[in-house]
Amino acid sequence: MLKFDKIKLVTNIDNVNITNNDVFDSTIRDGVVVSQKFHQESPYLIMIKLDYIANEAVIEFTGKVLGSKYKNLITIDTIRHCFDNINEMGICLIDVERVMMDAQVVKCDVTKDVEGLNIKQVTSYIKSHLSSFQAYQCRKMRNGNLIIDKNVTSKKIMKRLTIYDKGKEMTRANNIRFSNECGCTDDFEGVCRFEMNLNTKEQIRNALMIEDTGLMSVLSSSANPIYDFMAEVISPSRENISLPDKKSYMAMLVLKDNDYDLEKVEAKMRAFHPRGTSIPKIMVPFRQVLESLSSNEGGDLYDTLMNSLKD
Repeated sequence: MLKFDKIKLVTNIDNVNITNNDVFDSTIRDGVVVSQKFHQESPYLIMIKLDYIANEAVIEFTGKVLGSKYKNLITIDTIRHCFDNINEMGICLIDVERVMMDAQVVKCDVTKDVEGLNIKQVTSYIKSHLSSFQAYQCRKMRNGNLIIDKNVTSKKIMKRLTIYDKGKEMTRANNIRFSNECGCTDDFEGVCRFEMNLNTKEQIRNALMIEDTGLMSVLSSSANPIYDFMAEVISPSRENISLPDKKSYMAMLVLKDNDYDLEKVEAKMRAFHPRGTSIPKIMVPFRQVLESLSSNEGGDLYDTLMNSLKD
């Protein structure tokens, strides 16, 4: 079952009725109210906008709207609870049944929480096992998050996956209030979060393998976009490949000359070999030697990682 930590919907304006105008900011043109918007960031994100020109309502929220049940995230089983909790805020009334039927998902973050993974080992492993440094960009941020982007110009096939320590993230200042109020401080301890951002309808349809972006179609999708993406991004270890001593030694020298950075090595290999050469095959000895040198990785994590994302 797919889970989401953020979702943005567009529905008919008649499906949302404002009950507290004081908390909505109004945009007025020529003396006429053209839109009204409520927005809060803390203790969690909720945005509701009524556009009277387009005759539509935009609703965006995160899984934290579930309060103490946040760990369950946004799913087909919890979506009604999300809407009910928004209604209980006393700012508006959402017609849940009608929104469930006609709302379109325009943005969403597909989310997978995995317990028992050594996050430092996982991020290090992924960085050293990218299937192609030309096709994918892998960046480790100052906060420890690992971001993987597919290097494409078309928004249709653009993908971004963020991997981070969810337990650590929940102890940061902007989450402390929520954690304390909802009593979920320990719910994410030891949790490695995988989060894929889908920012257009085309991305959503392609990643979730659905024909439309209706709310129920999105929530009911049987696709596993995070697993599929990771299967493209990383190459498994090749422990059974036997390399001659001389070849291994030469590969080690090349790695040392490039600061043991496989991205630099791949760039060199692409410069040395003609178009059409199988670069993944050329990179095999370098990956093999790097794995033998990286004893702190704790062995091959490929099967463990992929199996955890398959469930």
